Amino acid sequence: TTKKVTLFTYNVGVFSKYTDDSTPAVADLIAAAGADIAALNELDSCNRRHNVHQLEALADILGGRNHHFASAISFAGGSYGNGIVTKDGISSSYKLMLPVFDGSESRSVAVVETKDYVFASTHLDHKGEYAGVEQARIINKWFEQRYSGESRPVFLCGDMNSRPDGTAVGVLLEKWDNISGDAPTYPSDSPRSCIDYIFCLKSARPIISADAVLLSSADISSVSDHLPVVVSVSY
Repeated sequence: TTKKVTLFTYNVGVFSKYTDDSTPAVADLIAAAGADIAALNELDSCNRRHNVHQLEALADILGGRNHHFASAISFAGGSYGNGIVTKDGISSSYKLMLPVFDGSESRSVAVVETKDYVFASTHLDHKGEYAGVEQARIINKWFEQRYSGESRPVFLCGDMNSRPDGTAVGVLLEKWDNISGDAPTYPSDSPRSCIDYIFCLKSARPIISADAVLLSSADISSVSDHLPVVVSVSY
């Protein structure tokens, strides 16, 4: 039986890059895309910058969807990290921590398992000479050990801070297929670089097809400094 799932990834810039609160606009984009599951980067949780659990607030606007937050650092009395919001039931959830190396801060990977697939959201370092590369190696090792031979497809999404020919993406491509393409995702007002991706683990269940769409318009470019990426997958 062929199954379908629509995946979505977006660096939301703590919902305040260009407006006080872009949470409703992001919720509208997720709903309009028909996304079953979404990876979000740059989320605040109950800190002095935003005294709200931003992922919970987004899930509530979307009608109470399931969600999983993976804090990466303690920040301003609360935390900051990556998250996932989904229509589907979450059977297991994990947080993989990625060390600082020579980068700016530790990073995280939020991982959820559903009945039909595994889905992860991460944000690699933007500053260090090899931090993003080493973080990519840790991701490869963890997912290979846990999911090689997995009967469900396994997806990795997020802001990798690496172009398609970049070293960190090169490391990821040893174990993952890029199913979102290389259309520029940053900056949103005049995109020049592809740094946001959706990958599928090569050693897990293969997919049949992937139809990728980059959401881009004047309205969207005012929501965050990145563009959201959507991929509809059949498997």
